[in-house]
Amino acid sequence: MTRSKTALFALAALATTALAPVEALAERTLRAASFLPLQSVFAEPMVMFSDHVNEIGKGVLQINLVGPDAIPAVEQANALRSGLLDMGAIPPGLYKQMVPLGNAQDISDMTVAEQKASGGYQMMADMVKEQMGTVMLATYGDGIPFHLYTANTITSMDDLKGKRVRSSPIFHEFFSSLGLTNADISVPEAYTALERGVVFGYGWPAWGIEDLGWDKFTKQRIDPGFYNVTINILMNGKTYDSLTPEEKKVIDDTIAWFDVAAPEFQAAKGDYYREQQDKAGVQSFDGGADLSKRAADIYWEELAKIDADKTAKLRAVFQK
Repeated sequence: MTRSKTALFALAALATTALAPVEALAERTLRAASFLPLQSVFAEPMVMFSDHVNEIGKGVLQINLVGPDAIPAVEQANALRSGLLDMGAIPPGLYKQMVPLGNAQDISDMTVAEQKASGGYQMMADMVKEQMGTVMLATYGDGIPFHLYTANTITSMDDLKGKRVRSSPIFHEFFSSLGLTNADISVPEAYTALERGVVFGYGWPAWGIEDLGWDKFTKQRIDPGFYNVTINILMNGKTYDSLTPEEKKVIDDTIAWFDVAAPEFQAAKGDYYREQQDKAGVQSFDGGADLSKRAADIYWEELAKIDADKTAKLRAVFQK
């Protein structure tokens, strides 16, 4: 090989090496977290969102998604606000200290599409941006109610009085109104509590009791359901403002895709989990036609104690 050819090969190799970091720098990676493990059904939509960004954003924008094993769920909201995280899939209950009226989404009887049409979604997005410094990109869980499940059969709602159930703060006032005693037991500890009869039942969404193994201890599901699962996909405000036009297009296109894909996913999963509960022998107990409204009214009253004027405005656009 002549000296000139050797030099050309050396220059080509150097050019290839030099280009690699430039290409790498052209692709931005966002740090994101889900409040639930990524294999959980309630984390699946966030995984879908991230996967879609990573698919259409190759060479431009990517998302590195982790679960609560990397950043505990109770710390994710602060991490998002501080910029330690760029994105997060978090329910309003986990950032209630920052956005005290955020649970208006949980007690809404509207779909996300209806909330957007009423102006409620934008009102909440503005509140979240102002109080938490984050941007609401998308929301999922609407249409998935919570239920009270019992480990023993009841023949009347009066049978609940004095019983101890696994609860969480958003259920407290409603469960108390039913005569129940609230026990805030973590999800990992609830299986043992049910197995040992420490609790008579528990509050949980319409999905996922089978995934947790709770179905084997469950006799009845009290219908109708109440409240609404709400999980917001949020982005740190400074991160959002720093997106290039190309990066923002990836996010915007993913949001548009997700607004169609999420309801389809939820409808399919809803059918699946109803079938699973039927197979497990979980019986429906009629708690009365006004149960859902009663639950909502009680929590709206709780929010009004925080700020009556703002709660009234939120209720006007978040309730049919």
